[in-house]
Amino acid sequence: MKVYLENENQRKIVYDILNIFYDKEDFSFVEKNPDILIKNGLIESKNKSYFFDSNLELKQILFEILEKENKKTSDWGILTGSKPSKLLKNHSFDDLKNIYKLKDNKINLLKAIKESQDKLKFDAKDFNLYINIPFCPQRCRYCSYPTIVSNTVEKNLYVDFLLKEISQINLPKKLDTIYLGGGTPSNLSVKDLDRILSLINEKFIFNEFTLEAGREDTLDFEKLDLFKEKNVGRISLNPQTFSVNVLENINRAIDLENFIRIYDYAKKLGIIVNMDFIVGLYGENRESFSKNFEILKKLEPDNITFHALAQKVGSKYFEENINGNESESIKIAKDIEIFTKENSYKPYYLYRQKNIIGNLENIGYEKENTSQRYNILINEELENIIGLGMNANSKLMNGKKYRNERNLRDYYKNIEKEIYDKNKLIENFINKPIH
Repeated sequence: MKVYLENENQRKIVYDILNIFYDKEDFSFVEKNPDILIKNGLIESKNKSYFFDSNLELKQILFEILEKENKKTSDWGILTGSKPSKLLKNHSFDDLKNIYKLKDNKINLLKAIKESQDKLKFDAKDFNLYINIPFCPQRCRYCSYPTIVSNTVEKNLYVDFLLKEISQINLPKKLDTIYLGGGTPSNLSVKDLDRILSLINEKFIFNEFTLEAGREDTLDFEKLDLFKEKNVGRISLNPQTFSVNVLENINRAIDLENFIRIYDYAKKLGIIVNMDFIVGLYGENRESFSKNFEILKKLEPDNITFHALAQKVGSKYFEENINGNESESIKIAKDIEIFTKENSYKPYYLYRQKNIIGNLENIGYEKENTSQRYNILINEELENIIGLGMNANSKLMNGKKYRNERNLRDYYKNIEKEIYDKNKLIENFINKPIH
């Protein structure tokens, strides 16, 4: 598909709609002989002319043209933003259907999520703590995060600096949630985990404490016992898929027997367990993914998050232009909808990403009211979040943001400034809270 676009300010709008229907290598912006011409409030396609007065109309008309041209559609209509629920602050569900072209299944999905979230109370004056542990045993091929495959000495040094930041950050003692993410926090030694968790418990009280323990090969019973002792109420144990050949391709091996042993012990301790899966990994198809459902039926984790693969700059998938099967991914998404309903899982949060396979979405499901507060409040931007550690983000409800240095060298070098800057943000917010 070749497009001539006169107004460069509309390039992103047009690109986003084209991206719904085509792979990025299958469309281009040209100066001559376009299939679609867009200029002066006019769209010309196949000798037909369409007039638009706004960027919203441009999206609507271009979507309808490409829908007919390709004999395919998108259940999300013209929406390409990461948080569809944000529109509900100023729009009705009818608006989403009539203006933004959402199909009934996505409308119903958003209704179910809103119903789940409306049961919970959030306070825009409350604070939450995110702590980044950037280390992983290996780097997965789909991953774009600045994770580090490092030695024990480096990890020990990082924890030293992180403890300094935790001890000197001037947050209120009472926090809503704490989230230890990464990376793979459970890749740290028991000793270093104990150092971090002990300081957190000494300094804060909290409603919810989650630790990402994504890989079974970083866990043992001793670490799980420590998590329980230090009031970690939730962990993420993330297979991404149970398909062995797919996992080998993404550089993420799994020992299923050990995975189940670790899972069973965590459940025995009373820890809430989430499992992440990715739809659209290279080599995965509908048949192979169905084996995940068979295992999940037996394990019955409290939460399951189904992500749709998004090809991101910085990942091996992006560098090597590796894509999953879009048509199979759309079928898998339909199967997930059936599986979750049949097994009493309810959606409780949702977000989307750019370049997401099949123009799908990421959905978190919960069973028996075990939804995770942190996932909701960070996606819906409901409370303040202070981030500690390399590359961690802070975002306050008054619009102020801060990002720690993105590499270890600069994080270590500038830690005093990072602590000072965030403490000023916290102090200013507490002294002048939003109304």
